[in-house]
Amino acid sequence: MAQLHSLGASIVLGAVVVTALLATVVGLRGGSPWTDQLRGALTVFIGLQMATGVVLFVSGARPHESLHLLYGLVAIAILPLAGSFASEAPPRPRAWVLAGACMLLLIVAWRLASTG
Repeated sequence: MAQLHSLGASIVLGAVVVTALLATVVGLRGGSPWTDQLRGALTVFIGLQMATGVVLFVSGARPHESLHLLYGLVAIAILPLAGSFASEAPPRPRAWVLAGACMLLLIVAWRLASTG
């Protein structure tokens, strides 16, 4: 299960980078209704990664630092908070909010990797 969690971390990291790039392109091109779907898909990837972490935690495997748990909660909260922040915005600013949230997620992912 630890290998699955490690693989999931790589997949989530790749998904965050791809989503950041797509959101940037969408923002530059004037916005798109697909921004919310991008955010939702990335949230699902992060949720699945968190689920494997919870299974590991329940089975007795603990992270190296307890801050890993806090960073995991922050990671799962960033996208819904960004979505609610930009919910009334037009498509273009919504895409930029998603791109910014992905940049913040990259920082949190780096901290997650260093505390895991």
